[in-house]
Amino acid sequence: MAFWGNKEDGEQPGRPAANKPATGGTLEEGYNELVQAKGRTPGIDLAIRLSDLILEHAVTERASDVHLESQGVNLRVRFRVDGILQDMLMAPKNADIPLTQRIRVLAGFDPEPPTSFRNEEGRFQKMLAGRAIQVRVSSFPTVNGEKLVLRVMDRQQLGIDLDQLGLDPDTLAITKKIIRNPYGIFFITGATGSGKTTSLYAILKNINTPMINIITLEDPVEYRLEGINQAQISTKTGFTWAEGLRTILRQDPNVIMVGEIRDYDTAEISLRSALTGHLLFTTIHTINAPSIIERLFEMGIPPFLIGSSMLGAMSQRLVRKVCPECCQKAAAPSEPIVNEFVKNMDPEEARLVKELILKPGANYKVEKGCSACRNTGYSGRMGIFELMLMNEEIRKHILDHSPTDVIKRTAIKTGKMRTLLMDGIMKARSGSTTLSEIIRVTATMV
Repeated sequence: MAFWGNKEDGEQPGRPAANKPATGGTLEEGYNELVQAKGRTPGIDLAIRLSDLILEHAVTERASDVHLESQGVNLRVRFRVDGILQDMLMAPKNADIPLTQRIRVLAGFDPEPPTSFRNEEGRFQKMLAGRAIQVRVSSFPTVNGEKLVLRVMDRQQLGIDLDQLGLDPDTLAITKKIIRNPYGIFFITGATGSGKTTSLYAILKNINTPMINIITLEDPVEYRLEGINQAQISTKTGFTWAEGLRTILRQDPNVIMVGEIRDYDTAEISLRSALTGHLLFTTIHTINAPSIIERLFEMGIPPFLIGSSMLGAMSQRLVRKVCPECCQKAAAPSEPIVNEFVKNMDPEEARLVKELILKPGANYKVEKGCSACRNTGYSGRMGIFELMLMNEEIRKHILDHSPTDVIKRTAIKTGKMRTLLMDGIMKARSGSTTLSEIIRVTATMV
């Protein structure tokens, strides 16, 4: 929908330009310097310097993932920045600089890829810019050669407080109240890379005191939390989610965090534990908060168990923040265009969305692009959230096995739930992001 991106001056974003991070020069320039040092410096030393250079640029550029790909005779390096992949280097492969072997050794793999496929996952830690950066490595065989993906995890980002997640004041106050319940289960849902783990850690950090016993089950443990007992799932040793949960219940816990609910056994034990005096936090993969109910039905969980144990659910996504250096003011979309946009929504949701978009006083912005944001128009990300609280009306619908759209309508009408789209529009109205970015991220829910 083009109307979400209308600029008042009509300019369009340009193509990404080479950025020069604090490491000094672009990644391409650094690579070329290393190639020129061939012959004077041992190849392994060049590989060490190149791997460090790539990671330094990744941290400077705030990349969440680094893709190292063989493209025929070329080496391609891409960074995922603010959720979008960007080319950082495309250069001829150099056999004298064994980059992939260096990364494989760091990750704990054999230097050379196996002749027959096997799943390879490893991790290592590097000190960059004075702080420890965790790197998780995954190997995948392609017809052009091995592809390595490095997940870059900055502990400073994982250690943020609940107040820093981007929840609006009302939702933040309600969340702080929910997570202090003596028992019950609270779900967080969202796509891969939407910040669910960060939210879980922020919740645990907020309630952690010496008076309560908090135990977690994670796969993997991404960040060490002081004062909290964290356990790593290991299917090789038989320490599965279900077995871990059964063991935790004999450890006198007050609060349990389960990294993810994937099957009936884990879900059933978790929900029953929430009924017997334990407070549980967990994640589950669904499109929004109300659809968690249907997902639990699909797993075979009885309605009474869901209705009795569930405190609520929060769905979240990450949206790009508009670049403050180059963003421009944008006019609000016209009423006919908004009517077209909301025509297929539930009438109650459509009314609220329309009111939010057209309400006077909005500070809408639109992306332009400059050297500071690599001509993308965006810099950094923020969360949008959807908080659904359990109430008697929703509980009745659960017992009646009602579909997701009925539960969602009830949550909006009786629980005053603000959907992801509504929360996103509020953040676009404040000028933090753009309407086009909100539509891009929530498109499957409209």
